[in-house]
Amino acid sequence: MLSAGRNQHGLRARQIEYCQEAWSVLCGAEPVALDTSEAAQNGSRTRFNEDRNLVILGTDAYPGEGVDANSRMSTLACLTHELAHVERYRAEYRRPVNLPDVLIDEAETSLRAAFTSVLSGKDREDLVEDSRDRLIQWLALRQEEQGDEG
Repeated sequence: MLSAGRNQHGLRARQIEYCQEAWSVLCGAEPVALDTSEAAQNGSRTRFNEDRNLVILGTDAYPGEGVDANSRMSTLACLTHELAHVERYRAEYRRPVNLPDVLIDEAETSLRAAFTSVLSGKDREDLVEDSRDRLIQWLALRQEEQGDEG
């Protein structure tokens, strides 16, 4: 996930415990490992690690002070986004890792996450807006590339 406007302060023990509980509910009968070893470190990132087949919990699992959809996305929505990465990986999607195409992958992941039944309407809206924002970024980068080619 983009982390610029999200929380950057190390998580407290209670926040980490909440994330573990939420993760357990989200995963249900098919558990996915949640590595919390970086969660207390300032500036750490929440992300799916394909090589280790687990999600790493970072400080940015909590919303920040920004006003964009990604910044205000709830912890539950953030974790749902990461679980969508896991599900897409299990379905053998191979993710691009470089700009601009990584933005399409992130947008699609947010849309997939928006269909998770435990989310509130606000969480769904934030995930859809996050997807839209990433697609707008992708289009802008593509236009810049095309301008550089011409």
